Amino acid sequence: MAASETVKVSVVIDPTPNIIPCSTTFTAEELCIVLCKKYNIPPLTRTLFALRIKGSDLFLKDNSKVLLSSRDYELRIRFKVPRLGLLITLDETTYDYYFQQARNDVNENKVPEIKYPENKQELLGLGIADMTRAIIEEKLQLNDVVRNHKKYIPKIIIRRHGPYPKKYAIDYLPKLCSVGHNVNYVKNLYLQQLYGLAPNYLAEEYNNVLWQNGSDVLPVKVVVSPFHPHQPGIRLFNITKRDWFHVCTIEELIYLTRNGDNCLEISRRGTPLFLKFKNEEQLSSFISLCDGYYRLMVKWTFNLSKDDETPSLKELQRIKCHGPVGGAFSYRKLEEKRAKKHGCYILRQCQDDYNVYYLDVCSKNSTTETYKIEFKGHCYIFNKEEYFSIERLVSCHQNPEGRIFLNECIPPSEYDKSQLLLCGEPLKKGVRIDQAELQEILKDNKSPRCLPNKDLLLYTGSEKVGSENITATYKALWRLDETKKLVVAFKTLQREKANDYLKDFIELASKWACVQSSSIVRLYGVTLSSPTAMVLEYLPYGPFDVYLRENEENVKPIHLKKVAAGLARALWDLSEAGIVHGAIRCRRLLLASHHDDRIIVKLSGPTLRQYSPLDVHWMPVEFFSDMNLAKRSVLGDIWAFATTLWQVFSYGHSPNDTNPVLTARSYEMGDRLLRPSRCPGEVWALVRSCWQSDPPRPQEIMRDMNHMLHREYVPLHEYEEPKISLDHMEHAETVSSDRFIPSELSDAGSNKSLISVDSSLPSTNGTVSDSYDNPFADNKSSNSLESMNALTYALRSEAVISRSNSACGPDEPDDGAGAPRLMESIVSQGKTYLVTITKKIGSGNYGHVFKGWMERDNQESQRKEVAVKKLTRQASERNGSLYEDFKNELEIMKSLQHINIVEILGYSWDHSSDVLIVMEYLEEGSLNYYLKFQGDKLRISHLLKYAKDIATGMDHVSAKNVVHRDLATRNILVVNKYHVKISDFGLARIIPKEESAYRIKTERLLPINWYAPESAVEPWHFSSKSDVWSYGVTAWEIFTRARTEVPKFDVERPRERASCFQIPEGCPSEIFRHLMKECWALDPNLRPKFIDLVHMCKRFMDEYQ
Repeated sequence: MAASETVKVSVVIDPTPNIIPCSTTFTAEELCIVLCKKYNIPPLTRTLFALRIKGSDLFLKDNSKVLLSSRDYELRIRFKVPRLGLLITLDETTYDYYFQQARNDVNENKVPEIKYPENKQELLGLGIADMTRAIIEEKLQLNDVVRNHKKYIPKIIIRRHGPYPKKYAIDYLPKLCSVGHNVNYVKNLYLQQLYGLAPNYLAEEYNNVLWQNGSDVLPVKVVVSPFHPHQPGIRLFNITKRDWFHVCTIEELIYLTRNGDNCLEISRRGTPLFLKFKNEEQLSSFISLCDGYYRLMVKWTFNLSKDDETPSLKELQRIKCHGPVGGAFSYRKLEEKRAKKHGCYILRQCQDDYNVYYLDVCSKNSTTETYKIEFKGHCYIFNKEEYFSIERLVSCHQNPEGRIFLNECIPPSEYDKSQLLLCGEPLKKGVRIDQAELQEILKDNKSPRCLPNKDLLLYTGSEKVGSENITATYKALWRLDETKKLVVAFKTLQREKANDYLKDFIELASKWACVQSSSIVRLYGVTLSSPTAMVLEYLPYGPFDVYLRENEENVKPIHLKKVAAGLARALWDLSEAGIVHGAIRCRRLLLASHHDDRIIVKLSGPTLRQYSPLDVHWMPVEFFSDMNLAKRSVLGDIWAFATTLWQVFSYGHSPNDTNPVLTARSYEMGDRLLRPSRCPGEVWALVRSCWQSDPPRPQEIMRDMNHMLHREYVPLHEYEEPKISLDHMEHAETVSSDRFIPSELSDAGSNKSLISVDSSLPSTNGTVSDSYDNPFADNKSSNSLESMNALTYALRSEAVISRSNSACGPDEPDDGAGAPRLMESIVSQGKTYLVTITKKIGSGNYGHVFKGWMERDNQESQRKEVAVKKLTRQASERNGSLYEDFKNELEIMKSLQHINIVEILGYSWDHSSDVLIVMEYLEEGSLNYYLKFQGDKLRISHLLKYAKDIATGMDHVSAKNVVHRDLATRNILVVNKYHVKISDFGLARIIPKEESAYRIKTERLLPINWYAPESAVEPWHFSSKSDVWSYGVTAWEIFTRARTEVPKFDVERPRERASCFQIPEGCPSEIFRHLMKECWALDPNLRPKFIDLVHMCKRFMDEYQ
């Protein structure tokens, strides 16, 4: 086809359809981007949009070729946004598009849940609200709008009720318009009314679908409605039985796999589901809908279907670039993951402009600098230089002494919780339950339980001792009741090791208790004494590596593929539970069952065995200096998973015949194990990708592994063992035996040259010499510190260590399976609330600041995100004045309640423990950061609004006889683009009634660059007039967009201080004179009052609209 062929796209805010020329390779996503650019939809909200085939209910998937379909489309917001307030703060243009689309759907009677005549009054109300909106937004005359009422009233009302709607409008419109609401309030009212009438607005239905449920084939209707009140997510309507079946929520989806002939496997938590769609268009529309919601609600970085990947997401992942997450998120991530370590950086898309990226780089002085990159089609422009790729740009900035040092990229993570999750639900209310309700809730609970010793009977002579003599495992019988028994494995510490390893053993059990998976050996329960033991699933067939070596001729590669898929499932289940296994090996795979056509294995639990140099093949290169990192990072499990697959396709052989020190050096130079002769090419490609420094994540590995199986038309579910409830355990005599392994280390395989050169990595000669003098050759089962230290020492000089503050990789979840979080009681407005602290987000003058949750105690309540300022008892004891300072801050904040001052929500005040101040949490962070990130997008009217908000808040502060003493953009928090609040009253003081100023009493570090001369030098007086000076400096920061440092204060020349400030670029001279220079009058009495500054800001706002 010629490149000049066109498609037509209708847009709800434009009466003229777009005629767009397209090439044969042009995708639906590319066409969406072209249209979003034209209508000023930013990259941040672009993912809400999709192309619907005109005259149909079906949408194109992102990678569809637009010339291969109807060529007549509609651009629509496809995904429902439950938090309307969030959308309006992120982008007004998108919010308006959403409103216009909704009003068009209502007026054209295209919302199925709104019925006539049942909802005729509500439909008329929506029409009147839209007329009110038109008068306010379009500045139309009331009489003109009434005359053209048919443009606003739903057509069915006009058709059925003739002149009545016009009469109704004449009666009610004047009252509504006189109230004085702004246009966004009216639009929000309209949309909230629509949500009430149609709670499943934008839900999609798929008819004529077949549900292949075992041997039954049932005709069903499939409905996707993520926010349905009772069955959210995906549900089926059984056409025959006329009843509904809830499939799963969006969060419970794992992956989607095409099976050919328009068939689809829906993998979810639980048994998979198999559907057959009417045609390819219907199937693709369903997949793209589920995938879009998954990205917008759960993991923005993941596509559910391997065959339907988003082209732009693949490119972002290739260059390790975040989506348009915003600068505040990026700065926090660099702080949390790497403590702003020099050379660490994040690459992210611009929120507002296409083909623009930002690079946030940690500098030598632990600050973060932001740089702009523009993509010009053929190259990237960075600091006025051209680079043909991002990789080239990074490679040109590898000098630690350079101004910009790019050493370690922090990639996007599936665990990122950013503003990209546009369809995330509001926080649900929590409900306290009573004892009677608890029994019903726990009825189907399969979690491990505490078991009495009397119910467990050990088989005589069944003891198997672990290779390091730490644990012993017995075959046992668990008596569930008088008639039901189950064969189990009973694993306990050796008596002489109990004192040394009891704590580690209990930690191991508590960790394993968090995992529920059909691919993992199950922990049924524990005994707490005489002895402390784990009661586990019993697998009688032993380790899988032994089975493979003994049955190599009988095991086909397809069987091994299924085993690999099961192991991938185990890896994902572990990662979802926040558990790092730390010892994934072929010998840890236990055989559950084996027949001619099926082999089922399960991964046994982690062990207490210490790492040895022989573990080098299962370790990421970055962990060679400290192998214990593998116990704390999912990256270690991914690498070990890949080496285990190498063992599986090597039929149980192990690569331990090589010298570990030489092997480690070879790995560092980029060499990897050779491909086993019977390993399929696509499996090998996956294995190799898991041995890279930035491997695919567990969910992606599992999706791709199952995708390989389905291409051979092998339904994996036929080989999965169904989960068995404890009520039916008498039918299972299955499982367990890492305890029946005579040695924790397998025999070496027969391969002689196992290391190969990876052409995609820097490398040298990859052959390992057998003649190398191996210091560990006679000590294969040794766990001595000497051997570990020898390997560590040999690698120390060359190994590159990359670890975060928590010793985890950049993709670790925040919420792991660590110690339970502590809740603290606080008092708020006379009521008791519980506060849970989650993570540190900063430091104030006298304490650390944390993010957390707040909820009512003993009642139904909604969780609320909060910021918690904390003074620990230890810090207070080290510096006795801190307690009084903290108390002073609390008392001042309690007295200040204002729309432009950060709200205090509660406090906990006990001198014998930690002291807390709980405040509202504002996601956007400080105005200083916000100006740096968003400065180019902010008009003078925005900057004036910030200046007015600060002046208004400070007018309230001064009226309370309080002096702030730390007014600066770093202490102003951003609510949204139109609203800021004053925070951090750590240095604030109350001016005594009999005095006009506060005089400094103790020496301390103070931000004198923001101070008036009388405050920075003797007599060190602080008053509302000195705060006015600081306001002038803050206003100067705002109009420089925080890109110029505040000049340093010269204490030798205080009277010349005002001359240090130059007029900011682009700042009107009259604004500079009235909002800044007048605040810097040497005579405090000549400075304006805050109320004067408020009026001045309002005047300028009218002028610079």
